[in-house]
Amino acid sequence: MTNIDLYLKNLTAKDEQKAQEAAVYLVNNADVRFFSELVAKSDFLFDFVRNNVCKRIEKAVNKENFLNLIKFFDIYSCHYDDLFASILAKHANEDLTDTIFELLEKGTNDQKAYAAKYFSYIPDTVAIELLSKAAFSNDESLSYNAAEALGQMHDDISFEIALSNLNSEDDFEQLKAVKFFVAYGRNYPLKEIFSALKKSKMPENIAGQIPYIVSLVELLNSENSIDALVVIDNILSGLGEILPLSDIFQFELYEILEYLINKNKFENENSGKIAEVLLKAYAKFKLFSENQEYIFDEDKDTKHEISSIQKLLQAQSVEYWNMQKHIVLKELKASDDRILEVIQIVEEFGIVEAVDDLKVLIGSENEIVVCEALTALKALNATDGINFDSILSRITNDNIKAIIENLKG
Repeated sequence: MTNIDLYLKNLTAKDEQKAQEAAVYLVNNADVRFFSELVAKSDFLFDFVRNNVCKRIEKAVNKENFLNLIKFFDIYSCHYDDLFASILAKHANEDLTDTIFELLEKGTNDQKAYAAKYFSYIPDTVAIELLSKAAFSNDESLSYNAAEALGQMHDDISFEIALSNLNSEDDFEQLKAVKFFVAYGRNYPLKEIFSALKKSKMPENIAGQIPYIVSLVELLNSENSIDALVVIDNILSGLGEILPLSDIFQFELYEILEYLINKNKFENENSGKIAEVLLKAYAKFKLFSENQEYIFDEDKDTKHEISSIQKLLQAQSVEYWNMQKHIVLKELKASDDRILEVIQIVEEFGIVEAVDDLKVLIGSENEIVVCEALTALKALNATDGINFDSILSRITNDNIKAIIENLKG
């Protein structure tokens, strides 16, 4: 075992004396290699262990060695940026701020990310121009910390830039704008964010950011309830593939689904959309239970929450789920920008009562809707009497035409 391995073991162990000695060594010697090993290990530490490490490092810093922390800026870690920034802020002076400003201006992205976090504690407006540029970079750690600092400074110019980017034709620029508002932390333009989500080709990604802005439970009980359902719908679509399963706590999925289950025991203005969301949730968590590879690497808390949600869904009676299948048919008749999702639910659950509505949809001008409706009808063994040649004569997309040819058989 090398000295660094021993120091690292001690720093993360229960023996407080040895742990503090390791922290003092780390700070006094500005041992970048030791810090690099700590960063590499930190993703796998329990939260309480990381918290203890942070407390020990903070205790090891004094007015004689605090500048040594800047040497660790070469190796970025989201677990220690706030720690370093808060400690340096306690020792802030003009010379230190000038040094940090220079790193924000000329440093590597890792150094800039730490520097941006410092300015969230020391909101010196001299850094606004550099922070505004950094807030829209492709480096997520840098952009988040810069936007957070701008939020502390109540910078209106960067806010307006992000607001404008929500209307961008570039989906990645839209997503960056939403992430900006998450970090900015105030004056959330929810109406514009919902609008961007609905037109984005990456709606799951945007939806996954919204719970970091506002509680979805709160949204469901507001005038934005239908927008909340669209967000939840997209979160369920992305969960386990685009969005990590561990985010179910931030998404408050158990509480949300419990609320929606109770809500849809009776007819209400959003019954059709709620039924779609509930059926999608049922299918999604059934998938997780039947395919362990989805949850194999998750921690025990996440696994337990997934199991709890599955039990909640399965606890509802057969009659209840049959009622949801009946209710969801309303969504096929609605002019819904999520019609494809509804068709998939119909196919997934074999809702034969939807056949007539699906046959109406094959007359749609939207070629994707036509294709999905035909696919669902095929799955329901209900393509008798359909004039495939007539439909094919209307289709211009070669890929869709090939799929329909295959369905024709």
